[in-house]
Amino acid sequence: MEKTIPNDLAVRYAKYVDDREFERFREIMLPNFTQQGPGFASGSLDEFIASLALLENYSATFHIIGQQTGIWNGDHYIGETWGVASHIYDREGEVRKFDMGIRYADIIEIIDGDGWFVSRNLNVVWTQDLPTGT
Repeated sequence: MEKTIPNDLAVRYAKYVDDREFERFREIMLPNFTQQGPGFASGSLDEFIASLALLENYSATFHIIGQQTGIWNGDHYIGETWGVASHIYDREGEVRKFDMGIRYADIIEIIDGDGWFVSRNLNVVWTQDLPTGT
């Protein structure tokens, strides 16, 4: 199976979040896509896209994709993606950056040669909130 598919999907996921192109998730996620994380759950792709409205609290986000590991079984992939998600916001006139060390538990399916996220569950390993100094 094509080993670049998990990385390609993870990079596109990060780009669509950071560029606020939420409807583009329909290009990489199945309609029955699910995601769970601390204090939230989305039971479909539509619910997931709607949940991204919370990002309006931030002037920008910046995702860095780290390493990945996983196993293909035919057209079915189960793996993990590590990364850091930075969230820029203003608090009382001070620009701040809220960082999260994250690990996604990814399930991907190949359908007609294309890779699709089935689910992408979020585990937040650590957080840090600091002024940006700008």
